[in-house]
Amino acid sequence: MIKSLIHHGNSRALVIDKALLQAAGLDEDKALFQITVDPNGGILIQSVKSVDEKLHKEAFRQILKENDALLKRLSKR
Repeated sequence: MIKSLIHHGNSRALVIDKALLQAAGLDEDKALFQITVDPNGGILIQSVKSVDEKLHKEAFRQILKENDALLKRLSKR
């Protein structure tokens, strides 16, 4: 399948059709992808299993707690 990039704000986006996500057995609202860029110009896009949302939230809270002072300093710049 050949796809082209579309404008999305100041960036570019690769649109993945709903039918393609369904064919791959991916949930369109929770699909996660790992993108690997090869130095020679190749790009590999793989779907990855989503992790429990509770685990994500807990990890986020932990990162905020550990980096609170740094994040406050950065927000003042």
